[in-house]
Amino acid sequence: MKTFIFAASVLFALCLFTTTSSAQVTTYSVTNNSGMVITGVSISPNDANNWGTNLNTTGNVAIDRSFEFTQPLDRTNCVYDVRYQAEDGTYYYVQDVDLCTGTTITLTNPAQDDRGKMK
Repeated sequence: MKTFIFAASVLFALCLFTTTSSAQVTTYSVTNNSGMVITGVSISPNDANNWGTNLNTTGNVAIDRSFEFTQPLDRTNCVYDVRYQAEDGTYYYVQDVDLCTGTTITLTNPAQDDRGKMK
């Protein structure tokens, strides 16, 4: 019985370690190339519409300026959507951003990029 409990404990520890090691903390840089001042940026797993808190904690992001945020990344779920808000309160989106393959995100000008969608 002690052998079974020991083996179960070891197996549990290995599973916990594997789950923990699959999520890495990564720093991303977001550049505002939207042509407007941005008041908020958040991400959601692709097509989930589950927006987190504002990633920019330093205030508004001026045109052609950047900010950084740190995000735990689960490599089993790499594709996210990015939502950003202009000063007038309008939300825009950049969809299908793969956070596993890069650490830079560019907020596009919705008038020049058909991926930005107003909602």
